[in-house]
Amino acid sequence: MMRIISCVFITLAMIRAGSSLPVFGFLGLMLCPLPLCVLGCIEGRNRAGIAEIIIELILFLAFPLSVAVYFLAGCAPLSAMVFTLSSKEFRDVKKYSGAESLLAVTGASIFFKLVLIVLFWVFTKRNILMPDMSQMSAVMTQLYGSQPELQEAMTRALALIPYLMSAMLILFCTAEAFMNYSLCHKLTRKLFPECENCPPELPEFKMWRFPASLIAASVVSLLIGYFIDADTWFEVSVFIMNLQVIVNVLMFTEGLSVLFWVMDGFKFRRASKVIACMVIMIPFFWPWLIVIGMCDVVLNLRERIKFGR
Repeated sequence: MMRIISCVFITLAMIRAGSSLPVFGFLGLMLCPLPLCVLGCIEGRNRAGIAEIIIELILFLAFPLSVAVYFLAGCAPLSAMVFTLSSKEFRDVKKYSGAESLLAVTGASIFFKLVLIVLFWVFTKRNILMPDMSQMSAVMTQLYGSQPELQEAMTRALALIPYLMSAMLILFCTAEAFMNYSLCHKLTRKLFPECENCPPELPEFKMWRFPASLIAASVVSLLIGYFIDADTWFEVSVFIMNLQVIVNVLMFTEGLSVLFWVMDGFKFRRASKVIACMVIMIPFFWPWLIVIGMCDVVLNLRERIKFGR
């Protein structure tokens, strides 16, 4: 019973942080499925279901209705998906790898977020993922009002947000699924090593590699974008733009994975995280990581460079 109470308390604290803390609250909303994931792995679906019912009752009674619906339709199903894939009975039958399990969780996250968007649109006629552009413009004016050129550039960037919602949704769901899945595996293995229900382990980050079909999709989209008129084929242009954003983020991730692999090859294991943080924070390196990721997809650099081994 104490584990159920702890799960309820931690989940509600994360959701509460999401409505009161600007930066850390966003992480709280992304990770609020995690306590249910862990509880479902160590205690089973019945007790996880009891915890979910208690959480929902408290949310409907003490929180805004939108928050309760968000957790019910967008987060609780993701938790159920994670601890279902983690159950020993399921793993004995399906034998999914860690990458396949994470792909299934990501697909479920995208599906349930789409259901959530439809529900909010039906009842409020508003896209919950769309930021309030008037508020965003006011913030830009407050931050960059003394720098007209920078303010204009930021305003143009904000104008693209409505057209990039598909890519942003997919990337958000991917990040949400990865964080909850990987943390559920680590916490379950570290805190409850005797537990038989645990998500299949993901490959080391330094060995991540995406399929070459991503490069083909990127090249085809660039060719289509070159030959069509953006004004005439507006929907196709928006699709290409979203596809390019997703491919670039994935190639950036693979480039970062190659960087970790190189640091490991040179025995710079402790320095690798510091260097990676510096690379992520400095925009100058971002295009180069995308290029490195594309080269690794095409040439498989980690098979060609042996570091003397």
